[in-house]
Amino acid sequence: LLGAIGAQTTFVPPAKSDSSTRTLAAPRGNSPAAALAMTPLLLSTPASAQEEAGFASAFVAYGHYLGLVLSAACLVTERLTVKAGMTREEEQRLQVTDAVYGLAAVLIVVTGYLRVTQYRKGWEFYQHEPIFWVKLSLIAVTGAVSFFVTTTVVKRAIAQNEAGDKDIAPVSEKLANRMTSVINAQLLAIGSIPLAATLMARGAFYADWL
Repeated sequence: LLGAIGAQTTFVPPAKSDSSTRTLAAPRGNSPAAALAMTPLLLSTPASAQEEAGFASAFVAYGHYLGLVLSAACLVTERLTVKAGMTREEEQRLQVTDAVYGLAAVLIVVTGYLRVTQYRKGWEFYQHEPIFWVKLSLIAVTGAVSFFVTTTVVKRAIAQNEAGDKDIAPVSEKLANRMTSVINAQLLAIGSIPLAATLMARGAFYADWL
């Protein structure tokens, strides 16, 4: 009897060990358990489409912000440069600054279009957001009034090129004041755009009827 009991006690542990080993074994075949076991591996693919879209969205956003910063910097430079009786060096600085401002404006428009249509909440959201249309209006006004400064700078650059070494007529006080007023309006609009973008991203005044 004691021998039988001893045989049973020495036999049970191997049986439990073998059973636990079989339980922890990975499922094989095409069973649902095998599919569930492979799901984490499929979801953790490093080069996923979502990651690629995230990188593209980050670069587009960076280009958009860079364009706004460059535009503001150019407008401040123009505001400090424009005055009556500018020297030739000051007018050349104004020409370069206005050219950079134009490139920054193109960067803002292109990246802004991509953010609205592809990399943000989508056109279905923005078309119902009144602040979005306010932001577009500010950008349109800024671009429209900038034509006066740009055309003035271009005309004077062409006149100076045709005159050669001779100096052309200096900028009058009236023209300088008008250019300054336009630049001040542009600065006000540029300063309001980030506020409009912040409200827009948070869905302020969202309206389904738009």
